[in-house]
Amino acid sequence: MRRRYTLLPGALALSLVVTGCTSGGDAQGEILIGVTIEQSGPSAVLGMAELNAIRLVADDINKKGGVLGKRLKLDIKDNRSDANDAKRQVNEFIANERTVGIVGSGTTATTLPFADVVEQKRMPTITMAVADVIVKNRKFIFKTPPDGTKFVAVMFDDMASVGVKKVAALAVDDQFGDNGLIAVRAATQKRGVGITGIERFAAKETDFTAQVTRLVQGNPDAILVSAIMPAAGVAAKNIQQSGYQGRVYFDGGAGAELFVAGAGKSAEGMFMVHSSILAANQLTATTPSALAQKEFFTRYTQKHSTYSGYASYSADALSLMVEGIRQAKSTDREKVRDAIESLSFDGLTGSFQFGPTNHGGASGDGLTVLTVRKGGWILAQ
Repeated sequence: MRRRYTLLPGALALSLVVTGCTSGGDAQGEILIGVTIEQSGPSAVLGMAELNAIRLVADDINKKGGVLGKRLKLDIKDNRSDANDAKRQVNEFIANERTVGIVGSGTTATTLPFADVVEQKRMPTITMAVADVIVKNRKFIFKTPPDGTKFVAVMFDDMASVGVKKVAALAVDDQFGDNGLIAVRAATQKRGVGITGIERFAAKETDFTAQVTRLVQGNPDAILVSAIMPAAGVAAKNIQQSGYQGRVYFDGGAGAELFVAGAGKSAEGMFMVHSSILAANQLTATTPSALAQKEFFTRYTQKHSTYSGYASYSADALSLMVEGIRQAKSTDREKVRDAIESLSFDGLTGSFQFGPTNHGGASGDGLTVLTVRKGGWILAQ
């Protein structure tokens, strides 16, 4: 029988404890979770936001009692946005017999290279990376962001409501962009929407004017962008500078707090599909989940001045891992994996319904369409 676990206000995890750095079920009475995260390098904008959330959840949980009567400590390592560093760190975590599980990393590029490693070594891992291929046919790795198809479904529902018939796509030339385009192509075929053009850009590019110009020449009703920051902000500027008058949609990769700041006035009126927590100050909290979202949003914002859409992914990753340990009543890696797979969980990102064939993140019920108004994200409807 599956137990439903709900985040309650002021308690992001129940009857758990966390602090900051090393040991698992040992004589010191601590449980060790390894965290590989992008604290520096090109993806630091999301990694630091996710680390801020992990620490906030850890501090909160630390006040509430413990996991199996023991303190939870986090062994946090900076993977520098580098796949080789992330893979090396994961191997170090696995080699330490005290490590119960791994949280991270934050991107597809740094997660996919070690996905087979944690599978072969049977280490329960929860990543904040988006690409669906990460969890496909794997037992020991889970992810918190919804599948790409769920982001795109919400996006296409919104486009249908305003009569969009033709779209163009701009995507980063890596696994994140591949994931977005696979979902877009499937949605256009299913819904009878035409694609007037697809353009890619390298992750290190800083200007996409040529790609945007070609897309605009196709006269699409909407342009869809699949990119994280800072590229998402560059795309917004280039599209605005082109004079394009149609609708512009971003996937969840633009959810960093720096998107609006980086894109400036260019972002005004553009749209994004993301968890509703990004506009939690607008939500009417009538359920325990909504109350938890507003409470976490407020605490994060008070501590860090603004909210990052990436924060909820890592907060849920840590909470899921700890709840798996609690439900397993064990620090045995395989028992923890089994417990995570059986969880029903209401998180900050949305509801999770894991199962033997579903390790793919939140269900998508928490996704909504947001737009930029006066320099901030608000609910589009």
